[in-house]
Amino acid sequence: MSFLKITDPVKRDFIVEDFLKTKKKIQQNFLDERLGDMGLQRELTKLYKPITDVQKSTQEDLRAANAALPAAISTSLKAIKFPQYPSIEAYADPAEEPRTLELGELATRYLQQYASNKKSVDTTFGIYAKNGTFYIGDKPITIEGDDITVDNTSYKGTMGLWELLTMAKPNNSIYDSDDLETYAEILDRTNAIRLSSNPNKPKSSKSEKYNGIIKPLWNRMIATGKGVATVILPQDPNALVEMLTLRMASFKAGNTGLRNEIIGICEELLRQSLIDREVYKKLINI
Repeated sequence: MSFLKITDPVKRDFIVEDFLKTKKKIQQNFLDERLGDMGLQRELTKLYKPITDVQKSTQEDLRAANAALPAAISTSLKAIKFPQYPSIEAYADPAEEPRTLELGELATRYLQQYASNKKSVDTTFGIYAKNGTFYIGDKPITIEGDDITVDNTSYKGTMGLWELLTMAKPNNSIYDSDDLETYAEILDRTNAIRLSSNPNKPKSSKSEKYNGIIKPLWNRMIATGKGVATVILPQDPNALVEMLTLRMASFKAGNTGLRNEIIGICEELLRQSLIDREVYKKLINI
């Protein structure tokens, strides 16, 4: 260790005084910093105390829940009953309570195609699902066992009929002429074969099913008068108004063949007292 030798008393006193001032300043700075940290800690504790209290309470609740969880799971599992067969809810009458119907073996096998192989199924001329209900065309259907009900008319669910109702390329070795007759009746009853904008024309496509099955059925319906004459009007007022709007737009675009259908819709609206005679006259005099 070396020492500074100062002979001048004035200079020596100045250096000592400066050293003492520096030492005091360092001590004061350290004290201020320490007090600042303590103040900050108090403020942080005050700010976050509600959060830490909630976390503490949550941890206690979680510990209590974890302790009760095994017993709750055991109780819940005992209450669950797994159905032996797949089922759907059917609504034969909106005023009735829904009932659970068990699907038959054929129905289950063919409807599973909609989940496993969507490209193989036909939702245009066949069954599709909307809002938890099965439809064909514009009609809701119910399925009980393998049988299908449309407008209170039940059809025996043969393998051939299910093949025609669900598959985009039905295997002609599975269905027969009776299945085709039933399929044609369902297509007619549900309007699945008709354009919604013009029931006098069929839905068309370039598909193999359309050219091989749908088009021949439509041509036969035209020949017997069903294709033009059979136009089933919905009873729902909203559906009637929507149908009328589409027909009016198509009529104004040049499809004059819709005039009789427009009049029929207006007559139904008048019959249900949804329009008065003056509105009826304005609508039919387009």
